[in-house]
Amino acid sequence: MRSIVEFGPEDIVLDRLDILRSQGIPRDAELTDNFERIYGESIELFYELAVLRGIIAGITIKDFREVFRGEGDNEKENPVEEIYRKSGHLALFAVTLGAVLSEKVTELFDNGDYAFGYMLDSVSSYAADKLTDLAAAHLKSDLIESEPASSSWQVLSYSPGYCGWNISGQKKLFEVLRPEEIGITLNDSCLMSPIKSVSGVLIAGAGEIHEFVNSYTFCDICRTKTCTERMRNLK
Repeated sequence: MRSIVEFGPEDIVLDRLDILRSQGIPRDAELTDNFERIYGESIELFYELAVLRGIIAGITIKDFREVFRGEGDNEKENPVEEIYRKSGHLALFAVTLGAVLSEKVTELFDNGDYAFGYMLDSVSSYAADKLTDLAAAHLKSDLIESEPASSSWQVLSYSPGYCGWNISGQKKLFEVLRPEEIGITLNDSCLMSPIKSVSGVLIAGAGEIHEFVNSYTFCDICRTKTCTERMRNLK
């Protein structure tokens, strides 16, 4: 099954504390009026300019094995390979906030409005992550319709460039998924356009398949450690 999905910007709840935390701003920080103005205008621009679209396509474990292998540059030991082999269902996905919003971020930086550009970039990055969650929820809803027993499953996303899946894996993923249909393209450096886009695989299965010890060699250089929070939320 391959489907194009659309969401409204209002489907994403922009959590102020999480957005500010992503910028390294403490919860109890005293913020200036100018900062509050920039934050408020960034939120307004997001809701005005974002066009949320995605494409989701189911794939078998056998076929995903080739997608995941990509150009053969993955880390020899990685959690994604262990997880997808235990899954109940797999789906490739790509989601985007659209070209206009991404272009606005670039325009602000090009014009030297760094504070506004940085804030809108932070808001957009947060929203792109949440859009991935919406895609996961959409897939789970579809799975429950066809297989009620899957209601207890957890659906999490995994993307090239993270957890030992080499960024070059984008090439094979794009070849199979063809997200150009919704305006997402890939350059020679495996960077997507619009820049506020996310692609990867949605892995559905029992919650425990997503649990792993983040002690792989590449975990030492990971700056986000989002896996810790994701696994905590499985409980």
